[in-house]
Order: sequence, then C-alpha cells, then structure tokens
Amino acid sequence: MIRNDKKGENMDFIDLTSVGSTLTKDLKVFPIDITEGPETASEADEMMGVHIYDLTDEWWSNLSFVDGCNALHFIELNTDIISQDIFDEWKDSKQELIGSVDVLEVI
Repeated sequence: MIRNDKKGENMDFIDLTSVGSTLTKDLKVFPIDITEGPETASEADEMMGVHIYDLTDEWWSNLSFVDGCNALHFIELNTDIISQDIFDEWKDSKQELIGSVDVLEVI
C-alpha cells in the first residue's frame, strides 16, 4: 500500500505486506509490526532500519509481484539517480527476483 497524506506531495513510506516491511522515503526498510522493544543487539539494529540497497536477494524474491513493482517505483521516485545506467542495471536485477515465489506457487 502506498500512502501519502496530501495529493501532489512526496510519499513518506510504502507498506510491503508480502515481506512484512515498511519502506521509507529515505530508502530504509523497517518491520511493519514493531509492538515490542528489542531484546537483542541484532533486533535493535533491525529497528534502526536497513537500507534498500543492502537487502538480500532472498528478501527481494519474497516480495509479491505487486509489492515488488510498487517498491521499485517508490525507490525511483525517491532516489537522486547519479547514473541512470547503473540504476537501471540494479533495478533489472531486482525485477528478475520479485514475484518468483508467486510464479513457483502457480506451477
């Protein structure tokens, strides 16, 4: 789900329910459900967010096709692209991964 408070303004975040994550306009990924405080150092690190470019291919392959397309569009809207070619190459590599679980379930 893509949310914004006022039409025409930048969106602050997008929920990616297929992986239980929220992606912010700063391109940080957080768990959607943060109901309890961290108990370990790794849980505390997770609550500080992970940059979208640091996520594993496994995370990308668990995104539903719709969530993946929405995430890539959101990233493109919120990124200052220095090199379009490098960004397009990265984006293509992620597009190959998204929805792969959906495809496997159909077979």
